[in-house]
Amino acid sequence: MTFRQPPALKPNDKVAIVSPSSGMPFLFPWVYEQGLDRLKKVFQLEPVEFPTARQSPEYLSRNPKARAEDINGAFADPAIKGIIATIGGNDQIRILPHLDKKKIRRQPNV
Repeated sequence: MTFRQPPALKPNDKVAIVSPSSGMPFLFPWVYEQGLDRLKKVFQLEPVEFPTARQSPEYLSRNPKARAEDINGAFADPAIKGIIATIGGNDQIRILPHLDKKKIRRQPNV
């Protein structure tokens, strides 16, 4: 498989905001809000918060499928030009069985 580099983001592009691991935006909302503000004002991007972006760490821990559904949804939406994770972490490995690999392959722009 060859690596495909997506095109550079442009002003006003929509970027998905997902939480594939723990729920830090829930615990530290002011930091999260600052990040959203920077995306808008500094990078001129339009953040699109997906359902799990602000969920609690407990909810996210119990629902790896919901986290994967956000990523699948971001890849399925042609308006989304990039995906930004609120945080990484070792728990994101639990979403792998729920990712739609075919859908992800079909959307090389993200």
